[in-house]
Amino acid sequence: MSLPFDKIKVLHVASEMHPIVKKGGLGDVVGSLPKAQRELGIDSRVLLPMYPSIDENVKRKFKRMPHKLYIPLEWRVFPGFLWKANVQGVPVYLLEIEDIPFPAEVYPSNLNLNTIKPFFLFSLAALEFEKSARWRPQILHLHDWPTSQVAIALKWHMHYSSFSHLYDTVLTIHNLAHQGIIQETDLIPWGISKEAFNIDGLEYYGMINLLKGGIIASDAITTVSPRYSWEIQTKEYGMGLDGVLKKYSSKLRGILNGIDYSYWNPLTDPFLPAHYDIDNISPKEECRRALLTRCKWDEDHLPILIYIGRLVEQKGIDLLLYSIESIVGHGCRLIVLGEGNEVYEQSLKEASAQFPANVFVKIGYDEELAHLMYAGGDMLIMPSYFEPCGLTQLIAMRYGTVPICRAVGGLADTVIDADTAHDGTGFLFSHYSSEALLHAIGRALGAWNSPELWSQIVRNCMIADFSWSRSSMEYAKLYLELLGVSDLRSF
Repeated sequence: MSLPFDKIKVLHVASEMHPIVKKGGLGDVVGSLPKAQRELGIDSRVLLPMYPSIDENVKRKFKRMPHKLYIPLEWRVFPGFLWKANVQGVPVYLLEIEDIPFPAEVYPSNLNLNTIKPFFLFSLAALEFEKSARWRPQILHLHDWPTSQVAIALKWHMHYSSFSHLYDTVLTIHNLAHQGIIQETDLIPWGISKEAFNIDGLEYYGMINLLKGGIIASDAITTVSPRYSWEIQTKEYGMGLDGVLKKYSSKLRGILNGIDYSYWNPLTDPFLPAHYDIDNISPKEECRRALLTRCKWDEDHLPILIYIGRLVEQKGIDLLLYSIESIVGHGCRLIVLGEGNEVYEQSLKEASAQFPANVFVKIGYDEELAHLMYAGGDMLIMPSYFEPCGLTQLIAMRYGTVPICRAVGGLADTVIDADTAHDGTGFLFSHYSSEALLHAIGRALGAWNSPELWSQIVRNCMIADFSWSRSSMEYAKLYLELLGVSDLRSF
């Protein structure tokens, strides 16, 4: 017996999705994975909260479905509506709950019973979804702690545990650092039975850990790269959950993220002043000139290093700050785009003021500048302390910009060191130090000064395939396993 992909029905229950609402890499994944799955024939759909911050022009594309759904909580019933639209070929539903607004900033800065309540109701709504949508999924694909509560409800809720035979659940951990930990220890008024509050359940050092509960309760767990699935089972990267993840390692696997090549394409990118591909890379020079103009710099043929991302400890921004003076001393220019920790933001501004001819900093996010940096830069710096997958290096390679990365998580899975392999795509370093970063930059500059070698590395980057086609197939195989299809040879 085999089950064609077009018989698989999956609902991604997620807190963000590009281009509707995006705070990080999770939004990019949910914006592209269901699309790739539908190309395989899977009926893949997405359920999102109706955030007040969603652009009104986006909201106008959604139409309210006629049938209400009802969500019970604390002896009340909260009515809700689904709003539906097709987004890049994917059916997307926004959930509106009467009297319960979702946070404008998407993720609350402080987690407690009040601030997680909208996400708990959202998770329960996923189990009432079919009553409004008139469509029932077989697989509920959950993403990080905000929707791990779906699996928690199916295992421990006094009412919804009776629904457990209706669904299989997959929980994808995009970043283990965010676990949904709250000080309170009593969810019994929310319908979660007292059996959930122990070391084999939600209890976590006298608190509640929602991601831990999702790990235990889900039928399958995935991470966004193979290496990250191993790393999080160690004390160094396990964020306090390494023991739990080891215990449930039999249902844990790493499936590498991809990027949407229809969007990230230097041949068609509308943000670029010139378009190019592997058969004609020369227009990348025009993108370089436009990037220099944006920074108010003249062309002096110095290598351009770029950093695009959050300015937080995870991303190794402290290593970059320690290295700026040496980077300038090596005769490089550095362009930084991102936002995050105010201390890092201020330090970068000071570096830009100190080296105005070599360092350009833009605090915030600028989509057009980001695309221009990917196309006009020579090298991308990603010195992450840990990196579940990383999408920035995949985009950079697509645009022929060579990554310099720390060999952790998805960075180690996707970048091949050019000094050790003829098909190398970047430069890796292992030790978490500015000295190791600078040594890798030095190796990259050595290759850059050899035009023939550099051209080959750039070509290697651009031919590397990190589209969603392979990864979406891995998810399809996982879904089939959960649905009891054991013979996957034909797939």
